Formats: sequence, C-alpha cells, structure tokens
Amino acid sequence: MGVRTIMIVAAWLGVFAVAAFLRLNDLGSRPVHCDEATGARLLAKRMETGASQFDPTHFHGPLQSALTEPLCRWRGQTTWPELSMGTLRLPAALAGILTVMLPLCWRRRWGDAPMLLAAALLATSPLLAYYSRMFIHETLLGCCGLLALMALLSRPRYGLPGLFIGLMFAAKESFVISLIAWGCAGVALAAWHHRSLNRADWMDGWRRYRLPALYSGLALLLTAGWCYGDGFRHPLGLVDAVKTFFIYKTGEGHDQPFYHYLALLLVPHKAAGLWWYGTPVAVLAVVAVVRSLLPGQLTRPQQLTVQFITLGAAAHFVGYSLIAYKTPWLMVLPWVHVCLLAGFSVVNPGALGRRGPVVGLAVLVVTFTLFSQTRQTRFAIGRLASDERNPFAYVPTRRNIESVEDWLHQVAAVAPGGRVEPIAVIGTGYWPLPWYLRSFKTIGYWPQPPPDLAKMPVVFAVPDVAAAVTAELSATHTPLPRGLRANVSVTLYLRNDLWEAWQNTDRPR
Repeated sequence: MGVRTIMIVAAWLGVFAVAAFLRLNDLGSRPVHCDEATGARLLAKRMETGASQFDPTHFHGPLQSALTEPLCRWRGQTTWPELSMGTLRLPAALAGILTVMLPLCWRRRWGDAPMLLAAALLATSPLLAYYSRMFIHETLLGCCGLLALMALLSRPRYGLPGLFIGLMFAAKESFVISLIAWGCAGVALAAWHHRSLNRADWMDGWRRYRLPALYSGLALLLTAGWCYGDGFRHPLGLVDAVKTFFIYKTGEGHDQPFYHYLALLLVPHKAAGLWWYGTPVAVLAVVAVVRSLLPGQLTRPQQLTVQFITLGAAAHFVGYSLIAYKTPWLMVLPWVHVCLLAGFSVVNPGALGRRGPVVGLAVLVVTFTLFSQTRQTRFAIGRLASDERNPFAYVPTRRNIESVEDWLHQVAAVAPGGRVEPIAVIGTGYWPLPWYLRSFKTIGYWPQPPPDLAKMPVVFAVPDVAAAVTAELSATHTPLPRGLRANVSVTLYLRNDLWEAWQNTDRPR
C-alpha cells in the first residue's frame, strides 16, 4: 500500500470519525422536541397495541417507526415509560452517518478529491448534523434521497432508483417534491442539450432505459406498499398513503415568505455571539456549476452529472419555497444536493492547470468552509442545542421542563399517601410535556377545565387556558410557572396541602 493510498484511507476514516462524533456524542442530552415526543407516543402505541395502520391525516410515513421499533425492543424499551430519547434518535444518527459516507461509492467514478470534499461538507454541516440528532423523518428522507439520486445517475438498472424512491415515500409524503424536482431537472437538461442529440440517440435512450424505468416503477410500488401496508397485511395502506396528498393537515404558525430558506442558509446573520451561514458551501457549488459550463474543464459525463444535480437542487429549493409552510428541517435533502454539488468544484483538478494561486485559493476556501461549518455545528449541537437563537433549533423545548418529572416524584415522596396523581393537563399545544410525565400512570388531558379540577393534586395549564384555570384554582392551588417551548410557558398548579408538605422539607425545589 503506497503513501497516497494510506493518506486517502486516513482521510476517509477521518471524515467518518468526525461524522460519527458529531452525530452520536451525548445523543440523548438535548431536551425533547415536541415533534419527537409525538412521534415517540405513536411508536409506543404501536408497540403496546400492535396496531400499525397508517393514519394519513396528520402523520408522516412508517419508515421511522419501522426502523426504530426493533432497536427499542432489542433494548427492552417496549412501553411509553420505558422509552429513551437516546434509543429513539439512534436510527436518524446512523442514517446521517450513512449519508456522509455515500459519496465513497462514487470515488472510482469521479475521484477521491471531489467525493472526499462532498463527504466532509456533509459531515460538518450544522443543518445536517443537528437534524441527524433528532427523532424526526427528514434525515431518513435525506439519506434515501441521496441513495435515489446516486442510483438515478449511475445505477438505473434493475429498479434500484425505484427501491430508494419507495423508501423515500415510506419516510415522508414530501418525497413527491423530489420526484417533481428530478423530473424537471431531466426535462430541462434534455431540452438544453437537444441540439446535440439526434433521433437515433433518443431511440437508443428509450431502448436502454424503458425496462429499468418499468422495474423502478414496480420497485417503488412494492416498497411503498410493503411499508404502508405493514408487510402487505393492510392492502389498502398504500391507498391511505396517497390520500395524504389530499387530506393532510399542517399545523398553524409556520408560514414564511418565499425567500425564507435562502435567507436561512445563505445570508450570514449573527446570533448568540456567532455568525451563522452556509455561504461558502454555496460558493463551492457555484464554482462546480461554472466549471461545467466552461469548455475543457469537465468531461461530458461530469458536465451532465453536475448540471443535473444543479437543476435538481434548484427545483427542490423552488418547490419547498413555494409552500407557505416552512420549517428548517425541510431543507435537509435540498442541502444534501448542494453539499454533493460543492464537492464537484474540485473534480478533474488537472483541468485547472498547475497555477499556484488557483490551487492555493481553492485550499484556502475549502479549509475555511470546513472550519466555519464545524464551529457552527459544535455550537448548534452543544451549548445552543435548545436555544431559539440557534437557527436550526426550531421551537426548542425549554430546559427547565426537564426537571419537572423528578421534582414531582420528590413531592410525592413527602405527600400524604405518597402520590401526586391524578395529574390534569388543561388546554392544547402542551407537547412535549407528556414525554416528561410518562412515568406517571394517571394523567388526564382536557381542552377546557373539567368540573372537578380543584380536587386534582397537580394541574398543568398552557397559556390559552391559564386565566380560566387560575380563577378556578386560586383558593386551592399554588401556581408555579415553568417554561415549555420557546416563547410558550406552562403553569404548574400544586394543591396547597402538597405545597405545604413540600415547603416543610429540606429538599431543594
């Protein structure tokens, strides 16, 4: 093994180590996001009841639960109180690591330099690292999406693209945006190069790809049908999945202007003493695009690949931007495109010549990009992991809600009868509070105060009903405000006899 080979192997191992560290280190420490808590509750119901039929009205695809359930069972976490967020987040973290390493499959096709750069950009991206540490669907969609993109561009035979697109469908209904984006990219690319193609070329393409296209269509239907139909036990599961596009209900308060994603990722802005930006990655991507348009820079296959990824990335951004409902994690798959495209900025380095200033500038830009990304990522997943000043911590959970479960158990230890149940939660929009109360057995949830509320030992009220609850419990309970989510509080009302018992102990509150 030569020195060059050893250096290349060491570089790939280094990228893998960075990706693994940024995604696995202290994985369960961040407060639980409300979307994670709701997903965990659905998974717990699936394991406790065995019911796994897809609900098309408000929930995403079954792939996340299907991958997480075996891991939970292996770790002995089969009920709602037993679940741990470290276990739940692990499949997403592993999918994030796999996404980083997928460019390795293209190293023989396009070279080590561009694929190493793409992998390093994927590994250190604050957006991708942050959501690889979260129990949501987008990282799985991003991983399956990159697999599908690579299969479309290099392995279209035997239905592989359809298999991975089917997994995208099983991850989340927004896969259809990727299908439209890639379809638009293919049509635009064909129209762009139509003058260089004659009738014989079109006929040859038809003969070469008609069977792979058929195989991919069948693979898509079978894969999605298996996942949505719970192994074909519910034959209409795929029909329910299609219904999603017509009856799915999005939450309120997430509407943003068209340019929101571009501002989030490309426009530098300062928050919490740190500059946040993905501009250098975009600059490298633009370099790849420019090189694909200049004569003599890239080979024909390199040009077509770069141009397809460019058009696909642009179509993804436009598609998601046209939808008023916007959250940062929806950018996972589009940003995967951009990082992969940025890697192609250094493809075929011989075409740049041996000009020292050009090489030096390229090394400087790449070094700065990786350094700045890594620094942002360390803050995003560390000190600012649940801070609204972090642009990726969307509606983060307040840290002081984490201690409420332990504190209530301490109150129960000094309470008459040793119990603080039943517990009442009043109002709507209380997630992720149920996650932090899951060790208690008797909990009721009401949109409005029930008639016997004053008898409840512990009551939680969200802001929309806090005034009504305060008026009803003013003589019987002591209010104790706590944070719930960014800009959303929750008030804990502890019955006065329990409060007095707690006050008479030496335990810290």
